[in-house]
Amino acid sequence: MGKKSIETKTETVQKENKNLSECPFDFQLCRKALVALKQIITNAQQGHKKLLDESIPISLYLHVHKIPRCTYLRLASQLPHPFIQQDTRDVCLFVRDDDISGRDFESTIRRFKSMIDQFKLPFNIDIMTLKQLNQELVPYEAKRKLCARYDLFLADRRIMTSLMRGQLLGKHFRHHGKMPLGINVFNKDFKQRLTSLCSSIFGRMAGTGPLFSMQFTTVQQSIDHGIENLKSICETIGQELPGSWLNIGHAYLYGNNLQSLPIYYSTHNKNDVKKLNLPSNDPNDLTHIGELSTIDKNLNVIVEPNGNIHLTKRTKLNNNFKKKKPTKRLQKIWTKGIQKSSTDKHQSKKQKNINNRDDDTPNFNTDGKPLVDTAFVKRISSTRLAKKSDKPKHKEENFASKPAPRAEKRKRLLAAAKQSSKGDQGDDVPTLVDDSEERKIKSGGRNDETSKIMGDIQICDQQLLRELLLQLKIDVLLPIVVFACNRPRALQTHIEALLKIRKNPDLNPIIVSLDCNDQATLQVAKNFSNKIKTIIQLPDLGPLIVPPENQLLAGYYKIARHYNYSLNRVLNEFNYDAIIVTEDDLEVSPDFLDYFQAVYPLLKVDKTIWCISAWNDNGIDQKINRQADLLHRSDFFPGLGWLLTKTVWNEIKDHWPPAFWDDWMRKPEQRRDRVCIRPEVSRTGISPEGKKGVSGGQFYDSYLRKIIKNTDPIDWKSIDLNYLIKDQYDPVFDSRVNACSVITVSDLNMLDTDLKCARLRYSNKKEFIAIADVLQIMNDFKDNVPRTAYRGVVQCRYDKTRIYVTSNQQPWRSYAEISE
Repeated sequence: MGKKSIETKTETVQKENKNLSECPFDFQLCRKALVALKQIITNAQQGHKKLLDESIPISLYLHVHKIPRCTYLRLASQLPHPFIQQDTRDVCLFVRDDDISGRDFESTIRRFKSMIDQFKLPFNIDIMTLKQLNQELVPYEAKRKLCARYDLFLADRRIMTSLMRGQLLGKHFRHHGKMPLGINVFNKDFKQRLTSLCSSIFGRMAGTGPLFSMQFTTVQQSIDHGIENLKSICETIGQELPGSWLNIGHAYLYGNNLQSLPIYYSTHNKNDVKKLNLPSNDPNDLTHIGELSTIDKNLNVIVEPNGNIHLTKRTKLNNNFKKKKPTKRLQKIWTKGIQKSSTDKHQSKKQKNINNRDDDTPNFNTDGKPLVDTAFVKRISSTRLAKKSDKPKHKEENFASKPAPRAEKRKRLLAAAKQSSKGDQGDDVPTLVDDSEERKIKSGGRNDETSKIMGDIQICDQQLLRELLLQLKIDVLLPIVVFACNRPRALQTHIEALLKIRKNPDLNPIIVSLDCNDQATLQVAKNFSNKIKTIIQLPDLGPLIVPPENQLLAGYYKIARHYNYSLNRVLNEFNYDAIIVTEDDLEVSPDFLDYFQAVYPLLKVDKTIWCISAWNDNGIDQKINRQADLLHRSDFFPGLGWLLTKTVWNEIKDHWPPAFWDDWMRKPEQRRDRVCIRPEVSRTGISPEGKKGVSGGQFYDSYLRKIIKNTDPIDWKSIDLNYLIKDQYDPVFDSRVNACSVITVSDLNMLDTDLKCARLRYSNKKEFIAIADVLQIMNDFKDNVPRTAYRGVVQCRYDKTRIYVTSNQQPWRSYAEISE
């Protein structure tokens, strides 16, 4: 009797739930209303020159009896006939920062962008971190523009509380129904969930009024497709809207501030609707879990409110609790062996800790065998459980005082050859090297006239060096290596720009290096035929080795391997002494090649210079002086159009990193207290194609697209560049900086227009970032070096005043002393 009553109750509950989820609409009436509403909208368009286009949305509006007690309610439904093209939909994903303590969010954006690019989704997804949101979207106008820029906002579930709290996003997101939807970025079905959300239509209810709205068609879409979409969203509403259809008072179709047509009036009232959003206190409505000891002691029984019974093993229920830090449990429990007897309970806590600390002897069981391998446990505790604070911190050393590889041997051979040439010709003095070998040592393997002059410079004194530098205006062979992957239009534009400014193909041959095996990009390169010297296609180098924790950053591993292979082949196999490295998304100035020809001799004169770059990281128009021939020394490696010598490459190639090669070049171990030469006005710019790279257009809108490149003609052969040599540059640089008066950030708004220069001081990274944000320049550090810095000084223009952001170190010592 009891079993029959339970089954009857279960069937009744299931029948009632089914009736609640069924839509009460008359879809024939809905079809007539939809036809009439489209006719009204069409008539409104006549005589107004189509002020209203055919993409006018038509929505279903519902009036509920009881408002759910929620902050913000949204229901998602996938339409059988979508009316929004997926390739035109812009989506923004808010994620949590990997590095919570610092201010750098670039690595987090690169990691998620690389992961999403691998999905090859049809819609555009941009990444924004919580830290970036706090730094860049403080103004009210910035929040409004962000809300209007994207069609849909998603967010990592871990930061949903932070996003919904306070005024972080602003009222525009709530008013326009664009509050972010939560998504688990670590779920194995992340791609499917992301695709589902981006291709769905959302209905919303703010929780403050009785209206619920959901778009389902447009004026352009057919009537049949509109009705099928309406049935789909009605099914979603019946299953997910609190109170289901009993909570619907009336419904009508609505068309963009025009007349609405009713399609349904309910016969129910609010008394028929049960309480919403309240937990049940009735024990009969709750699911009960208990033991079923009559069958097996290791079984649990689950009884649901509808009478369904499930049997599960107890271990399955316990699996929901994850065990934390197993290695610490090994250290604490395994070394103790068998638990102490109950007599130890009477000891004090302090005495117990002393006993546990001294008890390092292994425990044995009754068979005389040790319970645990104590050597294994100690090895775990000394490696995997080592504290990060115990690791030695990096100390910056004076690498400039150490000779480059083989430099001492070369110097010794040259001295011996020079000494032997001074002796009497009749004396039988053995010569260490012959004439050809001596020339080879001096020139680094070159045998032309220009290389001979450059080699002779190395054995002259400083005064003669500078005199020769003034007279040396001979152009040298500088090939251009263009790195490309799968952007055929970018490669086409870049090579055409290089051909336009190239004067001598023999001095500047173009070598195109291709990765990705993209046939369209390869065909673009082949179309230039004899205008480029050769095309390097990356061969099959085997599987790409990426650590499991960096699988989302595989794109950066491909780039590093591409650079390693092509640079080594061009410099060592093709045997070039120096090359100009560019990428397909770069724009070049008219004097791009002349700039490198003019500055290249400095590499032979001043051994504290190891690269030449055409890029200025702070090259925004309002932040620079329009003195196109002004150059600077910089401790920061800029890249983005730069010159690399064979000597430097052979010095660093054996330690080439598997990923993020540009950040690796900025480390003290590679820089060795050497500098790069950079221009005041950049000679390169980033084209719009740069937004499609692995980095996903990071900093493009905020900085990169604002960088201007030089357009003025410069006669570099008539310019004396001796001032860039270290022993000339440093005294002038220090005196120029020290001559400026010290001000504070608050003084910037009251600067005298006649003030030529000023100093802003910082003592740590936090103060520098605050100053950089006010000056609107790049504020990040790479291995403790700010962008464009020289001896800790970053310079820019503020209105008409030259600003030097200087360190408090007096005198300057090293970047390692800059604290957080």
